[in-house]
Amino acid sequence: MNPGTVIGVVGAALMAVALVLLVATGAVASALGAQGGAVAVAGASDPSSLAFWFQLSFIRLFGTTLVAMGVILLWCRAQLDAEQQRSLLRLTAIALGAVAVMAVGQQIAVWTSTAGWVLAGSLLLVTIACLSSTWRSASSPAV
Repeated sequence: MNPGTVIGVVGAALMAVALVLLVATGAVASALGAQGGAVAVAGASDPSSLAFWFQLSFIRLFGTTLVAMGVILLWCRAQLDAEQQRSLLRLTAIALGAVAVMAVGQQIAVWTSTAGWVLAGSLLLVTIACLSSTWRSASSPAV
């Protein structure tokens, strides 16, 4: 697949994941094993639900970061030439690979849920897509 297409798909995928994280934050937190969803209705000032609200705030922060990364990728797709796009994909693969490794670690140590494997696996797939596009492009003859 050409680098511009991969950048567009990855940018859109990151924004889609971000939308889920931002719209269904409580459901995502519960699926990852966060405790306190039932008592969170009392509000952020309730001491028994404060930890749950902290978890929600970090999920929202992560979602917002994914939106920002997706927007940057979509903008770069239109602004960069093919060689610059390949370079961007390599950098994106490194960044998302680091996030994927952290997600796998959190899944094993903390979440231990199906949703955690879905999140970690999705990040790994996007990382592989970025890398495979740069490998194919690098081995293809220049046009």
